[in-house]
Amino acid sequence: MSVSLPPNLVRTTVVEQSRSGVPRVPVAGQAEELQEQTPSAATPVEAPSDTFAAQEAIQRALTNLFSAATAASGESAPATANPVGCVSDLSKTQAAPEIGGWDKDASVVEQTKDSNCGSAVAMMLGKSHGTETQGATTKEAAMDALESRFTDGGGTTAHELSNMIAHEGAQVTQSATWFDRGMMDEALKRDGKAAVLVDSNKVDPTAKDAGKGRAHWVTVDGKDDQGKYKVKDPGTGKTVSLEAGELEDAVGTSWREHQSGGMLVVEKAEGTTEAQRAEQGGQKAAALGNTEGGGSRAKANFARESS
Repeated sequence: MSVSLPPNLVRTTVVEQSRSGVPRVPVAGQAEELQEQTPSAATPVEAPSDTFAAQEAIQRALTNLFSAATAASGESAPATANPVGCVSDLSKTQAAPEIGGWDKDASVVEQTKDSNCGSAVAMMLGKSHGTETQGATTKEAAMDALESRFTDGGGTTAHELSNMIAHEGAQVTQSATWFDRGMMDEALKRDGKAAVLVDSNKVDPTAKDAGKGRAHWVTVDGKDDQGKYKVKDPGTGKTVSLEAGELEDAVGTSWREHQSGGMLVVEKAEGTTEAQRAEQGGQKAAALGNTEGGGSRAKANFARESS
């Protein structure tokens, strides 16, 4: 393709086609070389007389190049073309990941009241070890049964949670009054999990800067590809990936603001009775204090909000 340009026009109107097939405007000084390489099948472009005409020349050159490429391939040109880099069928696009790796997780048992995070955590830990409350037809009914049997309805202490976990067929085997990453990693190697008492706002990406939350039970049951801990939050129904330091801060804030916090390692307890699991687990849980873990302050989730 040969283009005659007036001497006072910058040579950036010559267009070449890159290896990917996307037109590319060369920098000044490459125009002569590209003129020799441009296929002769393209229609010559008239010399532009001004800036507006130059823009029209570029558009015509693009059209000619695409037409020539289509003709060479033997394919028929589509009636309309998508802009470069755009997708017309949105159903084929992937949703962007939520900030902080915060994802809806069907395996999370979401609490149904502002105070029953403990029973939700007990169900998740029991279920992960092959057991869960028997006889209940729904998760809501199972949580209500645990709450009414082991608590006064105002939340769940560490000792009460240990009893719930014993009822669900697992056992608290270790405890710490902080988030002990060494203990957690060793437990994960043994297929163990953990119930962690934190400040609710510290594990909720939407509330990290909202000040004090509530004493709140969550679970830790693994690590992601980046080595962050996978935290299942019954208050939001989602899984969030947190660094060890973030969990340490969440537990520390719970102690500072709610006078209780820490972690309970939970493992399988084959060949034991519920009474044995409850007694041994209760001894481990005593160190975490007697504050009742409730839940987040998510008004959209719960009918009422307690202090």
